[in-house]
Amino acid sequence: MLDAAQDRLPSYVVGEVSDINRYDFGTFFDLRDLDDDATISCIMWAHQREAMAHELEEGTETIVRATVDFYHDDGRTQLAVKNFWPVGESDRSEGLAALRAELAEDGLLDETAKQPLPEYPRHIGVVTSLAGSARRDFEEAVRARNPGVPITVCGATVQGEAAIASLVTAVRRLEQDSAIDVIVVTRGGGADADLWCFNEEPVVRAIADCATPTVVAVGHEDDETLAEAVADHRSMTPTDAGVAVEPDLASVRQRVADIEHRVDRAYTSVVTDRVATLTQRLDAGLQTLQQRAQAREATRQRTADLEHRITVAYEALVTSRLTAIETQLNDAYQALEHAVETDAVTVRAAQRRVGGLESRIDTAYPTRVDRELEALEVRIEDGYREIETDARVEASRREARRLRVAVIVLLVVLGLTLLALAVRVL
Repeated sequence: MLDAAQDRLPSYVVGEVSDINRYDFGTFFDLRDLDDDATISCIMWAHQREAMAHELEEGTETIVRATVDFYHDDGRTQLAVKNFWPVGESDRSEGLAALRAELAEDGLLDETAKQPLPEYPRHIGVVTSLAGSARRDFEEAVRARNPGVPITVCGATVQGEAAIASLVTAVRRLEQDSAIDVIVVTRGGGADADLWCFNEEPVVRAIADCATPTVVAVGHEDDETLAEAVADHRSMTPTDAGVAVEPDLASVRQRVADIEHRVDRAYTSVVTDRVATLTQRLDAGLQTLQQRAQAREATRQRTADLEHRITVAYEALVTSRLTAIETQLNDAYQALEHAVETDAVTVRAAQRRVGGLESRIDTAYPTRVDRELEALEVRIEDGYREIETDARVEASRREARRLRVAVIVLLVVLGLTLLALAVRVL
């Protein structure tokens, strides 16, 4: 949840450093709120600590750039510190060039990356001193061009040691307001030392990180501060900033009036031309409809005449066809009656022939049957006698075979008996 909400959490935190514990892998310390006793744990890894140009010291008021982290083992929410800056005097010129190079490398000085200012802002946010003249000059410039636009002023210290934290807090507060369309950071000029807070990295990066278009006007014409360099638009003075962010309402109204006049003339011309064109089209359409109506009437008359002619022709054709059909039916009926009479005569003659045939069959059938039966009996008797003769012959043959077998057996017995006697004699 914390990772998903990083873009809604502050990137810079101001506090007093305490309870520093240094290890080879990194440094742990606490950051205490300057207004009360609230503290939060911080961790800065060794490779980040080695890149710092200054040391972390106990009791020092410091701005840290960090992300919110959660340490699971201890259940502790902490800040993962990426960079830090002690609040107060430092060797400013030494780090200015390095910071500008770093910003250029990050693409924050690229003109193509800058956002256009809204043409008609609905709500303007201003970061400036509540006591200075910059606020009044900016508001007067805006009100002179558009008296009705709302302006939200977020007071901040614009010079000195406290300016860095104050400016960062004010810019972040306006950035989080979704109603603000443009953020203006301004002051009424001053010496280089007074304006140096606009070269500090926390302020510069806070302005560069804004998703809302930004304007910086610090009243310094000789040198451009880094805050002005990363802003989407730079103005020289608070008045110039008011002119830059808010269009002249009178000029806008005049342009609107001119546009309305041109639109009216164009509308009148277009409407006149369109009405004339539509009138011509309506007249042409009316003539076409009239011609079509006349053509339909002529077609209807021709249709009625054709229907009458068809009715007359149909009646004549039907009468003729019915007469012809009636004649054909009469002829067919007569032919049918003649055919029926002829068939009746033919049937009677056939019936007489059938009766004669039946009489002849009745007479001839018994005689033919008797002859056939007698011949059949003779054939049966002859066959029976042949069968008896064959049976007797077969019986004689079987008896002869039995006798031959008996003789052979007797001869064998006799031979054996003689052989036995011979054996005894010997």
